[in-house]
Amino acid sequence: MASRVNDHETGFADILIAKDEVYADLNTKHYYIVMIMSGDVKASCKLYMNKQIKSGTMAFIPRGSKMVIRAIVDTRIILFGFTTTIIRTDNEMLEYFCTHAGKKDYTFNTLPICSAVNDLLKLIGAQLHEKKLKHSGICHVWNTYFFHMMVAYYKKDEITAFMRPIISGGADFKSFIENNYLEADGNVSRLITLSGLSTMTFKTRFKATYGMTAKQWLDLRIKDQILEYASEKNIGPSHIAHQMLMTPQRFNRLCHRLWGVTGSELIRRVQAGEPLVEVKEKNAGS
Repeated sequence: MASRVNDHETGFADILIAKDEVYADLNTKHYYIVMIMSGDVKASCKLYMNKQIKSGTMAFIPRGSKMVIRAIVDTRIILFGFTTTIIRTDNEMLEYFCTHAGKKDYTFNTLPICSAVNDLLKLIGAQLHEKKLKHSGICHVWNTYFFHMMVAYYKKDEITAFMRPIISGGADFKSFIENNYLEADGNVSRLITLSGLSTMTFKTRFKATYGMTAKQWLDLRIKDQILEYASEKNIGPSHIAHQMLMTPQRFNRLCHRLWGVTGSELIRRVQAGEPLVEVKEKNAGS
């Protein structure tokens, strides 16, 4: 299925399903939003079974699930796959998630495809047919734009109910961390808030699961990401910052905190094969 969304972290697929035919993915590698452009389907995944999704509406499919979509009539869907939302670029929305997302269990729900989102999907559909969505950078732009459209055109409680499985303390602890550390934007306190656990319980469970503090683990993940991007040819600090969904200023601060150098100098050293010296923090934090 990953290839259907261009084998990137995010992407789109335009799919036609004939009446009574089934579209299936036995182990989803992405989260999916299934948008019914025309027709009707019955969908099943680990969150719900045999639920109807009507024309002009969209539904959520979790990552790491079996997904089965059966067409009731001839149907066209646009499938949006992603590994993380961009809601964290909207501080007000993120704070709302932190406060409300873990308080209720998920129940199946759909959202209407509003006219603005429908216009966006028409443009994305045209680009898919013209084979213009092969580059990961274009997919990331549409990913960002799609979630900003959701924030602009839907109510906070609608988005929270729809996306609750992504940010929910009900998942097992390791899955919760893997699915939500990007939403917390590297902030341990925010991750604790999202988990719905007490600070002491969170710290104890994290150390038992990963063998290190949350701060140490988050730094390792961020370091690995930065070094992977820095090794690519013809890349600059602004491009890495964009890929990691942060400002160039924050990227530079991270490089200085972790290695004691600017983003540009880090890239130069990585590409030249020069050794990097990690900055030792006096207090690793939790």
